[in-house]
Amino acid sequence: MAVERFSSNKPFPFSDIVKANGFIFLSGQVSMAQDGEPLKGSVAGQTQCILDSIETTLSRAGASLNDVVRVQVWLSDMAHFTEFNAAYSTRFAQGFPARTVVASKLAFGVDVEKYWR
Repeated sequence: MAVERFSSNKPFPFSDIVKANGFIFLSGQVSMAQDGEPLKGSVAGQTQCILDSIETTLSRAGASLNDVVRVQVWLSDMAHFTEFNAAYSTRFAQGFPARTVVASKLAFGVDVEKYWR
């Protein structure tokens, strides 16, 4: 099996992307600066920051948000669900991927994390 890894520029031990057998797998992402500093703020702002980062990451592998088939979302509290949905729904011009949203305590005290396939 051919595997291609795209390393992360952030100071953590993971690949941003792994391509294997025609599939693209992205590491989970939170709103974070390139130096690894968490970017807090509103849930909408964190969501837009993550989506911007995901678009940039996908482009490194020759893909876009239109190629995403599955998203796993973690929110720090389901009370953020409406604000998250409002921000998330603005970015998928060709329809939404399958998605699951759960609540969990998140690293760095952020409110949103996403995992993409």
